[in-house]
Amino acid sequence: MKTSIVLIFLIGFCINASAQIVKDSIPIEVKKNFFSTKYFYDGQRIYSPYGLQIPLLQLQDATVNKHFMVFKRSRSTAKAISLLSAGFSLYAFFNSDKVSGSTYWITVGSIGVVSGYFNVRSDVHLDKAIKQYNKVIAVNKFGFHYDRTYHGHGILSVGITGKF
Repeated sequence: MKTSIVLIFLIGFCINASAQIVKDSIPIEVKKNFFSTKYFYDGQRIYSPYGLQIPLLQLQDATVNKHFMVFKRSRSTAKAISLLSAGFSLYAFFNSDKVSGSTYWITVGSIGVVSGYFNVRSDVHLDKAIKQYNKVIAVNKFGFHYDRTYHGHGILSVGITGKF
């Protein structure tokens, strides 16, 4: 009898220790319009997708981290390419005799396409990270918890949490 109680206690302790890794997190709401995407976390609007970095990375899920880091790299690449376009445009403006019109439009157009690709890629990976985040925190949880009362008696609790 004592060994079965100790065994139940140890199993409950192990499950409780692993169940506390996933904290009670709040889902991220995404509202897409034709021209914009709005993010809401805990009832408040997040104006920049970089504001979602803390809840996404606190989850410590490998897939969420990977997609968010690809988002950040793609967004940084798009910004760097846009700076190249601006620099080339300024060069062409001040040295109009050295750059022909067709060369200018081909270069600016191709830079715009590449920048657009990286912007779309970053948005796709941010959406994947948010979907995975919401999927992970919506999982049903089952756990045990062992505690002591004021008088020193042990209490083993069983809990089930579900999201509907």
